[in-house]
Amino acid sequence: MTEHLATYGTLMPGEDNHWVVRPIRGEWGAGTVAGWTYPIGFGPAEGYPGFTADPAAPPVPIAVLTCDAGVLDKHWREIDDFEGSGYRRLEVDVTLETGTVVRAWIYETDPEAE
Repeated sequence: MTEHLATYGTLMPGEDNHWVVRPIRGEWGAGTVAGWTYPIGFGPAEGYPGFTADPAAPPVPIAVLTCDAGVLDKHWREIDDFEGSGYRRLEVDVTLETGTVVRAWIYETDPEAE
């Protein structure tokens, strides 16, 4: 069994904050998720990319980390702490570059964050 982490901003491979997820054992690939990306201009995540899941929205390109089951459980606290109160972890459908649809965790902008 596997689990997945979808990234769309600074956690993606090659981006400034990839160091946060680099130690997680797994394989990176490409995919898409339905939603909207935008620059955040408010709250604790101001200045970072935002994402809102929306099944009716166009596909957003993402990087997907595929891990053995249980691997991400060992890292959630660190990633959640890094993401802070401006984001919330959400499970969404992701389409991998192979066309396979999987459930993946993604950090969505929290509109109620102050």
